[in-house]
Order: sequence, then C-alpha cells, then structure tokens
Amino acid sequence: MKRHFDLESDVSFYHVVIKVPDNTFGNKAYAFNREHKTKLRDIFFWLESIYEVECVNYCIMSTHAHFVIRRNRDSKLSLKQAAYRYKKYKSLKELKDARSCEIRKFKGRLNDLSDFMANLQKRFTSWYNQQFDKRRRGQLFNHCYKAIQLKNTKALIRCMQYVELNPLRAQMVNNSADYEYNSWSEIKRKTARGMSIKRTVINALRAFGIAGKSNKKVFDTYAQELLMISKEGSKEIINTHLKYLLMKQNSIWSSGRSICFLDHEIILEKENSSQIINEDFW
Repeated sequence: MKRHFDLESDVSFYHVVIKVPDNTFGNKAYAFNREHKTKLRDIFFWLESIYEVECVNYCIMSTHAHFVIRRNRDSKLSLKQAAYRYKKYKSLKELKDARSCEIRKFKGRLNDLSDFMANLQKRFTSWYNQQFDKRRRGQLFNHCYKAIQLKNTKALIRCMQYVELNPLRAQMVNNSADYEYNSWSEIKRKTARGMSIKRTVINALRAFGIAGKSNKKVFDTYAQELLMISKEGSKEIINTHLKYLLMKQNSIWSSGRSICFLDHEIILEKENSSQIINEDFW
C-alpha cells in the first residue's frame, strides 16, 4: 500500500497501529499473552536502536499495538555509523567497509518507516509462528499497518494520551501505570527505557515549538492530565471534550492521512478530502 509521508517538515510524527486480523470478527484465538507482548516489545526496541526512527510512546494490547513514532526527513547518519549498525543488525564479528554498496544501501533503509514496520512484523511473525506445536504459517498482522501523521503539538499530546489510556479504556486496570506494556508504566516505574522515553517526549514537544520552559514543565503539558485521568474514579472531573477524545474508542485516531487540532475543531485529512470535527459533534 502506498504511504503518504511528510516530505517537507524536518521532523514528523505518526500514530502507527498494527492489528492481528484474527480479531476482525471477535476471534481471539491468537491473542497475545505476556510472552508475546514482551517479545514484540523487545524486537521493536532492538530495531529502534538500529533504525533512525524514534519511539515517543507505545502500548501493546492483546490483539493490536500502538506506537507514536518520530521520523526525521533526512538521514543524520554517516556511512561509518551505518556500518556499525549493520554489524549489529547482522551480528557480524567484523566491521564492513563503510564505503561499500551494501552499507550505502542499508543506510538508505534506516530512515524508512515502512521498512521499519515491515521488519518488525516479519520478525515477530516468524518467532510467533514457531510457538505452535504444528507450526503456524503465513502472516499474522493485517496487510496494512496504519500511519496517521500528527500535524501539531495538540494532536501529538492528545494522541499520546489516547495511546497510554488503552488499558484503562479496555477496563484491564484502574490506572494505566499498572499496565506493564505501555510507556506510561515504564515512566512511572522509572525503568531505563522509561527514562529514555521521557526524554524523547520532552524533545518531541520541543521539536513542535514548546520552548522557554523547564523540562519538567514541558513534560507536565503531556503528563498532568494523564495523571488526573489515570487515577481511579477521577474520570468524572475531566471535561466532555476530553472524555470523547480520550476515554472512548475513536476512529479519528486510526483513519485518514493526518490529524490537526485547532482551538475548537479537529481537521482530519483523508485520501482525497478533509473532515472537520467541531465541538458540537463532541
């Protein structure tokens, strides 16, 4: 499927969703358990350490996974740096010649979100299929992952909050921080990955124009409402608009090409049109 990526902005952000097709009609025969979720997370962050894409936040559920991913328009790697990543990727003992065609071709892949997602799904599916006594064959995920560009700061913040609240909406936990497989839990538990993601969130918000504040205040623009909503019984104190955006399953987060938040409306761009969602609809 053709992907429409932002070719103008130096930095762009995408809400990426991958789903297991067996859940299309409520069949959860292939729902992920703890081992599956752990493996998917491990593969994702191993690939992230090689590619130039960056995870801003994530949540892995039983039949699907959400990732907010930052992508730079231009590669910032030198050929020598690409050679070191190639060595890690291929588990080689010796470093390849950085000037070789092989390294140049590999470097060209590292800034490609489609290549990254295809690699993630292929590697996980290969591992997953081997877990069955009678080896499962074929693909596991839906043919096309979804990638919706988040075009401004408000869209980025609300989408990240929506991703973190997945287990709360699914009534799996009373507090999103209690769910092991999301970035909010890792931040609250202060794991090494959680602290790295926290820095990435701050850098992401600064990249979208939030300046002149301390790192704590920048992070609070994302975390303050999330803290409030995540606490048991506190959903009643958020306003109607936030309930609609964050506490209900919404197709606006997974349809169209891009989403932009203005003061009193949301602009959802689709393939050949755009939809405006205003407060009256909320």
